[in-house]
Order: sequence, then C-alpha cells, then structure tokens
Amino acid sequence: MKHVLLTMLCALMIIPLKSQDESPLPVLPPSPKLIGRVSLVSPKLLLEIPASEKFTVTTGLSIRPSLIGTNTAGENEFKPTISPSILAEPRYYFNLEDRKLKGKRTEYYSGWYIGMPLNLDFPDLQFVFGGNIGFQCIIGNRWYWNISTGPGFAVSGSDLTVTGVGDFGLGIILN
Repeated sequence: MKHVLLTMLCALMIIPLKSQDESPLPVLPPSPKLIGRVSLVSPKLLLEIPASEKFTVTTGLSIRPSLIGTNTAGENEFKPTISPSILAEPRYYFNLEDRKLKGKRTEYYSGWYIGMPLNLDFPDLQFVFGGNIGFQCIIGNRWYWNISTGPGFAVSGSDLTVTGVGDFGLGIILN
C-alpha cells in the first residue's frame, strides 16, 4: 500500500510539471483590415491598408515643420514654416515569414519593407517621390516605431531636385 501511495504522489507531482512544459503556442488575433496610427515624433495621421499578406498601402496627412526656406532670389534663409502634406506609400514587407520562424512579432506588419513614398506638400504644391527601405515594429500592444530612408526627387513647378526620402515615426496604434 505504501508503494501505491508513493507512486500516486509522484505521479501527481510530475503531471503538472509535464503540462507546463508542453504549453501551446499563443494564438495571436488576426490583423485588422485597416490599421490606424498616429505618429507623435513627426506629427501625422496614418491609415495602412493591407492589400495582401506582404503588401500594404499607407496613406495619411502630416504636418511638416521646416526651419530653412528659399527666398525669391533662390537663396536659403532661416524661415520657420509648417506645411501640411498628403502622403501615400505602397510597401512590400519581405521578411515576415523569417520573423515568424524566429519567434519574433509580425502583427501590424512588424518587419522590413521596401516602399515608394509619394508626398504632396502644401502650400507650394511640391511633389516628392522616391524609393526607400524601412523597418516598422510594434512596441507592447499599442505603440509602434518606424524608420525608413532612401533617395528621392522633389518637383516644384518646373524645378526637379534630388533629395532624400524617409521617415521616423513613434506613435500609437489606434485599433
């Protein structure tokens, strides 16, 4: 009888340890159809529209502060301004599967991407476009950061200027 009680006691102690060892993978909620974001560093309101598992289109409104402007003679001068901008950027996320296999987060399109940003800046109607590479990542449950850089062009009237395109965003996910 002692051996039966000792065996049952050992079994009762091992079963909970075994069940903790074989925990199922966490089930992540599906990504929403539309992802709303507010960037606090470079003020903007963004809407990311997933077209497929790897391709999205990001659109939004931003406010671009600037300290240097051009005077009528074409010279740079200290001229602080705030100009609104409409933006659109198709993005292709190319490493989401690798991140999933490594156990990293991929919800809300957390990963590396290649994009083609298009901006229309007001009030001077300057059109800025280019190509970039970037990384976007979720922080916690509601925060995100995004960084991207690349070459681009700015068109204002009949002037074409080589410039850089990019973004640094830190903000809140709305949904």
